[in-house]
Amino acid sequence: MKKEITYYSTDKMYTIPKGSSLFNIKFFIYALLVVSILMVGSGLYFLNSSLKINGKRDIVKYSENGKADYVVYLKDNSYYESKYLSSGMQYVASLINTINADFNYEIHADTNLDYNYKYKIVGTLQIMDKLDPSKVLYNKDYILLDEVEKNTQSNNVVINEDVIIDYNKYNNYVNAYKREYGLTVNSQLILTMSIDVSGKDTKTDKDLVKNNKLQITIPLSEQTLDITIDTAEISNNDHLSINSGLYIKNNLFLIVGLVLTTLGICGLLFDRKSYKKYEKDNIYNITLNKILKDYDRLIVNGTISIKEDKYSNIIYPTSFLELVDASQNLKSPILFYEVQPGEKSFFIIVKDDTLYKFRLTRAYLEREESENKENKNEEEVANLT
Repeated sequence: MKKEITYYSTDKMYTIPKGSSLFNIKFFIYALLVVSILMVGSGLYFLNSSLKINGKRDIVKYSENGKADYVVYLKDNSYYESKYLSSGMQYVASLINTINADFNYEIHADTNLDYNYKYKIVGTLQIMDKLDPSKVLYNKDYILLDEVEKNTQSNNVVINEDVIIDYNKYNNYVNAYKREYGLTVNSQLILTMSIDVSGKDTKTDKDLVKNNKLQITIPLSEQTLDITIDTAEISNNDHLSINSGLYIKNNLFLIVGLVLTTLGICGLLFDRKSYKKYEKDNIYNITLNKILKDYDRLIVNGTISIKEDKYSNIIYPTSFLELVDASQNLKSPILFYEVQPGEKSFFIIVKDDTLYKFRLTRAYLEREESENKENKNEEEVANLT
C-alpha cells in the first residue's frame, strides 16, 4: 500500500501518493515506444518464420524401392539335400536345372497420382572374345516377359515378376557355338527388367518420372559359376516440388506474427499521437519536466506534511529562478509536490518560520502561452503595415 503525504494549502488540502510525482507522460511514451518496437520486431520474426519466399514447396513425398534376386534349382543329385540354393553362392554348372529370377519394384506416394507405367524383362545372350571381352562376337535378345503397360490412379505402384530361366538351353547353345567355330570364348546371359513410371499430380500437373533397370548376369559355358546381381537395390526417398513465390509453412507462427505486428503498429501510432499531443497541448508537463531535469540537484520530493498556516511568513517568488536563488542562499533544498497530476505543482522551501512557495499550474502556463502568441501576431501585423 502506498504511503501518502498531505499538503495543507491556504485554500484546501491535497493528498499526494508517495512517489506519484516521479511518473509522467514522457516515461509512458518512451515505455510504450520500446514495447511497441519489440512487438513489431517479434511479429516480423514470426512472420518471416511462417512464410517461405521465392522457394520450393513440396507437394508430393514418395519412396522408391526395388531389387533383383534369384534362386538356383538343382537337378537330382546325391550331394545336395535341398532342391534349390539361395543367391550369393558358387554353383556347379552341371547341377543347375533352372534359375528363378525375381524382380521387385515399388513406389509409394503420400497422395494419389495418375500413374502410367510399363515394364518388360529381356534376356541378352552375349558371346565375347576370351582375350578381349569388350569385343562382342554374338549378341541376341530373348523376350522373357512381354512389355506390360498399365495405368492407375493410386498412391502406389507395386511390380513383382518372376521368370524361370532354362539354364541348360542357353548353356548348350553357347557350347554348340564354341564347337562349331572352334573358339575359346566368354559368354553370359544378362537378365534386364526395364521399368518406366510416369505419375502426374492432377492438382499441379507436376510429373513424377522414373526410369530404372534391375539386372542379373548369369555366366555360361563354365564348370562353376558365380551369378551376379549387377544393380544395387533401389532405395530412395524424395519429393516433388513446385516453385512458389510465397507460401505459408507454419500457420501458428503466421497468426502470432500478425497479432504481434498489428498490436505493435497500433502501439506506435498511439504513441506518436500521444507524443504529438504531449508536445503540442501540454506545456505544463514540458515546463515541469524541464525544471525537474535542470535543477534535480536542488529538488527533492516532499516527504513531510506541510501546513502553510503554521508559518508566519509566506513568500511567493514570481519566477522559479528566484526560488532557486533563495534555495542557494539559504542552503535549503526545494521540496516538490505535484498536488494535481498534470495540472498543478508546488515548489517549497522551508526555513525557520518562513515558507517560500512557487506555484506551477497548467492553466497559468497555457494562458501565458496564448498571450505570447497574440503579442507575436500583433507584432508581425505591425511589421507588415
